[in-house]
Amino acid sequence: MRQKVGIAIAVAKNAEVILMDEPTSGLDPKATNEFTTIVKQLGQQGKSILMATHDIFNAVNIGTHIGIMRQGELVHTLKASEINAGDLQKLYLETI
Repeated sequence: MRQKVGIAIAVAKNAEVILMDEPTSGLDPKATNEFTTIVKQLGQQGKSILMATHDIFNAVNIGTHIGIMRQGELVHTLKASEINAGDLQKLYLETI
């Protein structure tokens, strides 16, 4: 619910950029699906969304671009359309 409220506030303020930190943490599958739908709609409306997450499946499913950080440094950037969740997980584990 807290994530929905945060998104609603950003939409009400017509924010062009939305920052999220672990937005699916603690959500059940239904709420995660609703969240995913909302975020995809915002992206289609031209909003830029930066989401920090450890949820590899949603990173690939929601994102257009993915970055992997190690010790505060961006060490990989890739297009979500060019990698699947399994390969992203492997790259992540090799990186950290």
